Order: sequence, then structure tokens, then C-alpha cells
Amino acid sequence: MTGLVLELQRDSLDRNVRVSDLLRKAFVISRKLNISEIQEWINYELNGYPRDEDIIPDYRQIHGTPKIWNPYHGWQPLNFGDPKMADQLSSRKNSQAIGELDELAAKGSSGGLYMPYPQHIVNWLMERMDVPLQPSLLVPHTEVIGILDAVRNRVLDWALQLETQGVLGEGMSFTEKEKQSAHTVTYQVTNNIGSMQNSQLQQDSPNATQSLTVNMDLNQLAGFIKKLKGQLEGLQLNSTEKAELCAEIATIENQIASPKPKPVIVRESLKTVRSLLEGIAGSMIASGLLTQLAAFL
Repeated sequence: MTGLVLELQRDSLDRNVRVSDLLRKAFVISRKLNISEIQEWINYELNGYPRDEDIIPDYRQIHGTPKIWNPYHGWQPLNFGDPKMADQLSSRKNSQAIGELDELAAKGSSGGLYMPYPQHIVNWLMERMDVPLQPSLLVPHTEVIGILDAVRNRVLDWALQLETQGVLGEGMSFTEKEKQSAHTVTYQVTNNIGSMQNSQLQQDSPNATQSLTVNMDLNQLAGFIKKLKGQLEGLQLNSTEKAELCAEIATIENQIASPKPKPVIVRESLKTVRSLLEGIAGSMIASGLLTQLAAFL
């Protein structure tokens, strides 16, 4: 029986093997070798990334053309007077699960794919239009292929490095020596940063730090959440928006109560709260809450 690592190399070279299936095999290997860093990356790829762009790898940066939907003329280019703003809105990171991208790649699309902007960006753009129309980003189909190829290449690179260290696997198992050797590999499958230490990723910020202080900051956050819940009924939200806000509040409260709160989850929920509050035009309550919320983002 061929070793698991050699099978992974073979599948990485086979275009007929879906990237999602490739990642599942890589996940089996990483579990058997007890390599938690790779497992975390694979989990994000299989299940999708948080909407926090700080944790989404650079290879998921996609480029397209900002457009608006005109009910009479269809999709039309969204023109900007500021080239810098046009450039910023022409590029976004994709957080979708790799299986969804597999499906999009398999279906193909000569006209491209539309990627909605976050609600707070939509609101900001529409406020500046003479006739407010729904904006979106038109993305070429090849951008999806690029993400899939990047993931496939990283899995192949990892499998080749494992082989270099003598880690092959006999059938469905690895020896103790192979397990030890696997941990000497410098991983290049995450965010082009060599190896992952912990779950907090940073991009283009070599001297920066990411932390969530477990004492004063969490106490202050708990106070803000308490105030937000107290003013919930005064916010002009529809039933769906209110349910989403309550869900994010519950998530933050669970993290505050956790002995090991996860900063990425807290920040992601706070960003969703911010987007919902920004969507309430002219609300003094929402404006006051946004001012306080800024201290945590």
C-alpha cells in the first residue's frame, strides 16, 4: 500500500481531485502526526474564514471591477473620481469555504462572479450616489481558480517537505520517528510566514502584536455589552438584524466568560455589531454606541 504522504503528493498533482478532498486527506495526515498548526489552517480552508480580513491569507486576495445594479440596464461600472478609492474597492479577500469555491470552479462562468460588499461599505457608497443603486464586485472566474491553485500548491509543498524528512507513512499509520521528524518541517502552507505559532495571524506587520487583555479590557467590554443590551429595544432594527445582533452579543458574552477568550472571535463579532449599528441612519443611540465601540476595534 502506498504511503499517505506519497498519495497526498499524487493527488496534489491530479486536477481531477477536488481541493476540498485534498485538504481532507491532508487533515488526516496532520492529525496522525499531531501537527496542530496545519490542522488549524486546513479547518479554516474547509469551513471558511472569519470575516476579519486580518486572518485571511494573502493568496485569497481577489481583484475585480466595482459595479452597480441598474434595474433598467443591468450591471454597470461604478465610476470613482478618486483613483485610490477605486483601487481599494477593486480588491477584497475571499473567506468562503474551499468546497464552495470548488463548486464555483466546476460550474464555470464566462460573465464572472459577483461578490457583495459588507453592508457598511454598501451604505457608505449608496449615500454618495445621486441615485442609490446596489454596488458589488465583479470577479473574474480565474480568481477562484487562483485560490484553489494556491491551496493545492501549499499542500504539495508540505507533502514534499515531509518526504524530505523521511515521513511517508505506511498504509494509514506513521512511526514514532516519523512523527518526531514531521515537527522539524518549516511549514509554508499558511500565510507565507514560515510557520504558525498560535492562532493569531498578522500580515505586513512584523513588529505589531495582537492581544486581548484578560483583565481591564474584558471588563470594559462587558460593560459595553451590558449597555448595548439595555438599549437594544431603542435601536431601529428589523427582526433579522435584531436576531443577528443578539447572536453576536451572545458570542461575545461567551468569550468573555471563557477562561481562554479568543481575540479573533471577539473582534469578528464586534465588527458585525459595528456594521449593524452603522446601518441605522440618523440614530443618536446608534451613534453613541459606535463611539464607544471604536475603543475595542
